[in-house]
Amino acid sequence: MTSVMPFEHLTHFLKTPDWPRQHRWRKAIWTNMSRLGLTGMYLLPMNRRWVDIHRRAMPMQNLDPAFAGFKIVQISDLHYSPMVWRRYLAQYVHWINEIDPQMVVVTGDLITGGYHFAHRVATLLSHLRPAHGVVCTFGNHDYSIYGKLENGEGQRRADFLEKSLKSRGLLVLRNQVLKVKFGSAKKPLVIVGLDDEWSGHSDPAKAFAGISAQAPVICLNHNPANVKALLDYPWQWMLSGHTHGRQLAHSRVGQALYPHLYRHYTHGYYAVNGRHLYVNRGLSYGQRVRDWCRPEITVFRLEAA
Repeated sequence: MTSVMPFEHLTHFLKTPDWPRQHRWRKAIWTNMSRLGLTGMYLLPMNRRWVDIHRRAMPMQNLDPAFAGFKIVQISDLHYSPMVWRRYLAQYVHWINEIDPQMVVVTGDLITGGYHFAHRVATLLSHLRPAHGVVCTFGNHDYSIYGKLENGEGQRRADFLEKSLKSRGLLVLRNQVLKVKFGSAKKPLVIVGLDDEWSGHSDPAKAFAGISAQAPVICLNHNPANVKALLDYPWQWMLSGHTHGRQLAHSRVGQALYPHLYRHYTHGYYAVNGRHLYVNRGLSYGQRVRDWCRPEITVFRLEAA
């Protein structure tokens, strides 16, 4: 019998963790490493419970009864890049497939890097298996640092990302609408995807053109900072990301020096003038020492309001 090398024992142990039995010591290592800034530990499956799989009802007015129980998983801010590796993100794809949603929505910042990461994130997301597709919208990092420049490079990068995603069967909404039909429903669920606001590509007037105020509408909008400016449009729920669950200036010194960086919507649920806003904390593992700033997968279950 061929003996198994110690290294092979170790890789098998890391790839097939017994979460219930090993949770305490894995969590201790995970927490201490993150406090020391050793974020590379996030590449290993050290503590599954560090990732918050948050479940929430999504009540909607005028929702066709056939959509009751329809599951939508939201993820955001993957930042696939030289710093955020495939192994770390791939485990989430597996867990989302275990949840068995009808639809997955990705609310921006899919990549932070060069053109080749567009192909890589598209390949990664193509392994998701929701019955009604994976819907992607873009954030500021998808246009890179060139988003506000007039040389067109940011636009070229975003267009290339869109092409890569579509070539693998994923849906991309950039100021566009998707009407979802499900089962015996006579009235579709409407998904409106806005393009990135920071780079100047968001066009809500175009996106919401012709959308009835009586329709059940979910708006995908990467940065929640402009939520009040979008109250003129007929959405009931807005799903956002961008913040990673934190304030840019969270200390007293930072707040004094950078008061203009204060964020009104950082993470979780907000009621905004009778509408529903949810800010997902994203998946990338940068700057997440605090427990309330954990990476997040959000599972919404539709129901009639």
